[in-house]
Amino acid sequence: MFRRIMTATAALAVCAATAFAGDDDVSRRWAVIAGMNLSCPTTANVERSPRDAGNIAAFASPQCNVLVEYYLPQQHFSVVGGYNAETVQWFGSKVDATMQNIVLGARYYPLSKRFALQPYASLMTYTNVAQRHEQHSMSAWNGGDGYGRDCTLRLPHVSVAPTVGFDCYIFSSLALEFQYGFPLAIDGKAHVATTCNGRPDVYRMRSDMHRHNIQIGLKATFPFRFTSADGNSLFTLIEMALGIYDPADEPKRETKKERRRMKLGRVLDSY
Repeated sequence: MFRRIMTATAALAVCAATAFAGDDDVSRRWAVIAGMNLSCPTTANVERSPRDAGNIAAFASPQCNVLVEYYLPQQHFSVVGGYNAETVQWFGSKVDATMQNIVLGARYYPLSKRFALQPYASLMTYTNVAQRHEQHSMSAWNGGDGYGRDCTLRLPHVSVAPTVGFDCYIFSSLALEFQYGFPLAIDGKAHVATTCNGRPDVYRMRSDMHRHNIQIGLKATFPFRFTSADGNSLFTLIEMALGIYDPADEPKRETKKERRRMKLGRVLDSY
């Protein structure tokens, strides 16, 4: 399994290198990004019972996002906007909520467009257009143990997120995108109160709805183009998928020191 992962990584690296080899005129005007994102909220304050020691907050199930990016005339800047669904959860999904966000932001790319790896930093805003206020009550029993839980959620209307990420171009107009952000909720609150076995003790969790967010997607840039180098890269990927080609089987290139040693050996053998 590890060998397959390393082989796939090597293949993507080869494709990225060949797709941009000698290409100094990379024209990108706009792009479409489609993928998924996962969020994990932070907890501001926790008082919990030893009987209820499960994970309070964790990454929820992935949700979809679709974004459009427009490259500004300034070479290193772009604006991004679109739609993003985002789920936050606590207590192993027993308390969760989904936001429907309109996304708007700006990105800065420090490197020239001719590089296959494009890191960026951005500032994003998320405007939740779905229902903001939720209240839930629940109870459960497991053998002789049980608990009751009451929660009040006020989903943030606006969140501001500093983010970092990178685009890895596997072809001239097609890239894999990876992004990490930390959305700061401006007006979000979550309160969860738990009682165990009907006892009077109440254990509380409070969150300001700040959260970690990871985004993975596929990015297509326009004007879309497919070069001969892209064709060679695609052919290499197909060969690897069929098991015909393995980059690990490629002979290693000789270093200058090894070539000098070989020349010296041939000279000595001639005597």
